[in-house]
Amino acid sequence: MLTLTETAKVAKKIIKYGAIGIIGLTILIPTVRASIKYWDKLHPAPPPPPNAAFGKLPAIEFGESTQVIPTDLQFQLQTAEGTLPNLDNQTKVYFITTLGSKFFDEEKTRQKAGWLGFPLESRKTSPTQFFFINPQTKATLQIDTINNNFEIHFPYQEDRSFTNFPAPNQIQALSELKNLLSRAQLWPNDIDEAKTQSTFLRYQPAKNKLIAVSSLSEAQLIQINLFRANQNELPILPPHPNGANISFIISQNNELGKKIINGHYIHYPINYDHWATYPLKSPNVAWEELKTGKAYVANLGNNSKQKPIIIRKIYLAYFDPDIAQNFLQPIFVFEGDNQFLAYLSAIDSIWLKGQ
Repeated sequence: MLTLTETAKVAKKIIKYGAIGIIGLTILIPTVRASIKYWDKLHPAPPPPPNAAFGKLPAIEFGESTQVIPTDLQFQLQTAEGTLPNLDNQTKVYFITTLGSKFFDEEKTRQKAGWLGFPLESRKTSPTQFFFINPQTKATLQIDTINNNFEIHFPYQEDRSFTNFPAPNQIQALSELKNLLSRAQLWPNDIDEAKTQSTFLRYQPAKNKLIAVSSLSEAQLIQINLFRANQNELPILPPHPNGANISFIISQNNELGKKIINGHYIHYPINYDHWATYPLKSPNVAWEELKTGKAYVANLGNNSKQKPIIIRKIYLAYFDPDIAQNFLQPIFVFEGDNQFLAYLSAIDSIWLKGQ
């Protein structure tokens, strides 16, 4: 049997080593947890296999190229890495909502036209297209009743009053445009204002047209291009690299109806909550398809078939259509020297209709 002195010594040891153990556990547990998180970060669990819930998808309609594209272009890969990139092998496809006349009837279209500054209906050019005119400025508006996409044209070649004013800066012009579209309940909630691009313009009398200039101080007008926010960390790109599906030329002339010189608004609502996952082509397959002429050349740039086009960058994006389509689909983007740009459907061909 232990004496009181021995019991006290044992108790002290228990307390001492117990305290050390508690301190050790206090340090060890967070360290283990951090190590597990670090391991999981370096070795993430693979995503579930693609569900292809929409079935086979229609091929992307890229539209008509604005350039004559040779059929036998040659390409040479010269990326920063010297190889094809390592890209995701699956991604989401989103459903594009077609609103239809039951949501935007003719009376609502007339109301929106009024908010855009066009109170006088001229004629109906098709079952879903209306033509309006501003009787004071002679500007015209063509608008559809399906998604309320529209175009505005001001007769700037006859009325050059905008030349009496300096161009607004990008912040001013974006604010004016946002106010206009918001009044008509047409400001999209998926626009990323930080992506706004602008071009300074000036009227050239000798050619009777607008030309780009390099500085705001030279400009009489500014063109504002709007773009959707990234989705799944991928950009959403329009058909033409130097334009946008929502693009307006804006004056600082405050006369009623003379602020918008030109503009087109094409915006198909994407249902970001309604999606399915699909397998993607490998970069090797995409590269071979580019070389065999299967890509859409968005911009030939200063290139020709006389020598290979140098491709510097390949990445994934989404294609923002300017004609009605049912899905927002991923694409491979090929960027090359002399402003070359090409798009190619990224969906594995077995999941495309007609393939």
